[in-house]
Amino acid sequence: MRFVIATQHYAGLGFAIRLKAEGHDVLLAVRSIDDRRLVDAHARVGDGLVPKRPLGDVLGDRESLRDAYWIWDENHSVEANEILRAEGFKVLGGSRYCDTMEHDRDACLARLAPYGLHAPPSHAFDRVDDARAFLEQNPDTAFVFKPDRGETFETWLPQSEVGRDANLELRHHLASVRDTSPFILQERKDGVEANLEVWFVRGEPRFAFMTLESKPRLAGDLGDLASCAFDFAFVVPVDGKAVRETVGRLFPMYAEMQYTGFGDANVIASRDGIWFLEKCERFGYNAHPNVLWTLNRSTLATTFASLIDGDFQPDFSPGFGATCTMYMDHRADGKAIHVPDGMDRQVYLYDARCEDGQLKTCGYYDDVLLATGFGYTMAEAWEAALANARAIRFPGRSFRIDGAGTDYPSSPIRRYEALQAMGFV
Repeated sequence: MRFVIATQHYAGLGFAIRLKAEGHDVLLAVRSIDDRRLVDAHARVGDGLVPKRPLGDVLGDRESLRDAYWIWDENHSVEANEILRAEGFKVLGGSRYCDTMEHDRDACLARLAPYGLHAPPSHAFDRVDDARAFLEQNPDTAFVFKPDRGETFETWLPQSEVGRDANLELRHHLASVRDTSPFILQERKDGVEANLEVWFVRGEPRFAFMTLESKPRLAGDLGDLASCAFDFAFVVPVDGKAVRETVGRLFPMYAEMQYTGFGDANVIASRDGIWFLEKCERFGYNAHPNVLWTLNRSTLATTFASLIDGDFQPDFSPGFGATCTMYMDHRADGKAIHVPDGMDRQVYLYDARCEDGQLKTCGYYDDVLLATGFGYTMAEAWEAALANARAIRFPGRSFRIDGAGTDYPSSPIRRYEALQAMGFV
């Protein structure tokens, strides 16, 4: 088979490498970036690992790739994606709908509200001073700071558990913020955070899983927020309570759209109901390498092709998959990455190229790779992922080691126990 992986930030690099290893023709179609500081590093990612071409050139030559499966990692290059769809190409991910769900919060909330998914109360601001005045008028309520645009770490959660203390903590934080984009203050809700995702074929739900993430980069939930420092994924029934009360409410919407792809909802399950946080509808975040590397019993190519062609039947194992994100303590180019022989199937590369037979960092990300692991319990899955992470070497490597811990707020094991007690799993 032939595959084109359309990428901007190389979230799909690992998929391209796996498809090539399975014996298929693979092309990485890369959209350029505007940040001059990182242009050279960006251009190095994937060199020597898979064939690469600029996305614009590939789009111009698309008729020669009419038989290819086009896989869109993340949500970018919407016009190119829609051109391919309109012309009958085989495309998975990245549509205008997906981009809207991730990047236009007002449109997302308006679309979900008729189906009973509601976000915690939130308030939009353009000026920090106005936000601080609002907090002073509501001193007993805790809020989360979420910029419309910016790096993940710029989202900010107060650490204090008491509402009044958390409110004051956020006021102090806002005093240090400079040159921010428009942002919202979203009321913080107590409960258990989880992500539910359902895979659809022409509007029919075929497969569902749950992910429990921990985002702070340092042990004990300390440090800046990462996209995902580690996560656990496991299969859940499409007709079970966890799906019914989250993505399942949207099944009529997906059926009307005849949607093929991934539909998710990041939520908080609490004693006063389900609170919607966000949708990604984005392919290539940590949960996808987790599910496809650790739980999938089919080949990657078969999974992708059958989803697009419409004959997908899930073949995923019971148990748990775990990922452990491995970082450099600073971005650097040319540092050797040593992956032991035979471990390729437990590794998902982000910031890597191959030079003279040696994997090296590129300096585009400080997220270098994911180490994955499988287990029949969460603790076993974590130990497997951690063992793989410890076997991988590169300068300045760092990763969380407390995935099976229970003594910090976002502990996935404690959250899983709470979801069990609530009847969600």
